[in-house]
Amino acid sequence: EPEYRFDAERTIGSLASSLASVHRFPVQPASLLAEPDLLLTTDFLVELALRSTEAEQAHPKELSPAYRHMSRVRLTQILQDGAGAIEQKPAEPVLLQGAPRLSNLRFSGQDLIGFEDWTQAAIGDAYFDLARAAQDLLNTFGPQPIQAFFGEYGLQNPDPVRLDWYLLAAELCAEP
Repeated sequence: EPEYRFDAERTIGSLASSLASVHRFPVQPASLLAEPDLLLTTDFLVELALRSTEAEQAHPKELSPAYRHMSRVRLTQILQDGAGAIEQKPAEPVLLQGAPRLSNLRFSGQDLIGFEDWTQAAIGDAYFDLARAAQDLLNTFGPQPIQAFFGEYGLQNPDPVRLDWYLLAAELCAEP
């Protein structure tokens, strides 16, 4: 059984503190120029969502309950339209874990080791990881632990526009 099934509160705190540690890792601006493929931009996410939406026409994938009341095409348009609001207030780029899920955390007994899979690591807005982690927590536990997760991360008042945009991007973008 995964660790989080036995001690959810501690594991949610571990997810938040691990992600905060990853996001504090220094990213040098010069590294963004040297490795542009590692930079996760809003344009890239919109393009990925558009390609994913086109692919979904042939093989439909059910949307999560929060988004089922709208078509995937309409949701992709909302993502495109909202990208400007995200770009107006650019965030300091951070190291992104890329797959900050409960199932990706590793423990040795009671000790947190950290994240196991780093294949989706990139550089970008911390809200990308925060949205993916929140989405995983919602799917696993429901909405109850979300506020505690952000508090443990160190973000008492998350930006709702940014969080919603990245939650929608996570929903629409196929897993790489």
